[in-house]
Amino acid sequence: MNTSSNTLIAKKHLIAMAAACVLGAGWTAAHSATTTTSDHPAATNATPMTATERADVRNKRDVETKGEKDALEQKLAAGQNRNDYAQILESNGYHISAINSDKPDYLEYEVVKGDHSYEVQLDFKKGSPKATKIDVANNLWRADSTKAMLKDANYKTATPLVADPDSRYSDRRHMKSWTSEKDKLEKALAPNMKVADYRPKIEKMGYKVTSVNDREKDYVEYEIVKGDNSYEVQIGVDPKTQIAKNVDIDSNMWRTDATKRAEEANKPAS
Repeated sequence: MNTSSNTLIAKKHLIAMAAACVLGAGWTAAHSATTTTSDHPAATNATPMTATERADVRNKRDVETKGEKDALEQKLAAGQNRNDYAQILESNGYHISAINSDKPDYLEYEVVKGDHSYEVQLDFKKGSPKATKIDVANNLWRADSTKAMLKDANYKTATPLVADPDSRYSDRRHMKSWTSEKDKLEKALAPNMKVADYRPKIEKMGYKVTSVNDREKDYVEYEIVKGDNSYEVQIGVDPKTQIAKNVDIDSNMWRTDATKRAEEANKPAS
């Protein structure tokens, strides 16, 4: 994708993302109030932000999130043994909300701080007490306890946390399938189609369009869900011809309530 295409996507990103940056934990309500499952803009009493304003607030949040992840990785690097990592997290204001894996060579936590959630991935060589690799990643697949803690900062689990034997919410477990599906979507939703043709094609592939985050003459954005996977489809449009100039398939970090409900409905019975 060329530079102008990237600029368009950045500038036309959803209004509600801006609300998330400004309002923090009030993100969900603000986002839901400005989205719809139809192909027409949702009615709202809020004064629409300009494309430049939306780009600015989204970039600010992205920088903030990356800065938090980088800083946390540096702090975790001070750990000398396996037990140090939980202590470092707690001392820096992060609450462990789930343990996705606890094996001799790999330890994975979900952590919450304010309205942010991350996945802490710690690799150990056999017999080593100190992690040989530390990653702090976005937390796309969240355990129920993580979702509860994001809603209520005072949430406590009824029993002590234990490792999930199936690693059901581990991003590492899901990422291969997620990436494969993303590749299929990118091939199927190539540019140069009429913008009106994208939604039927998405639905024909088995995805449910859960939210239309933006619908303007030069930009359309969908949230879509199928099974465990959720994506954001960002379409830059020629306003004169209504032909798509570029299409991006992105991770869906800031889901609307409708998307969350669809994901919950797709969960297998426990």
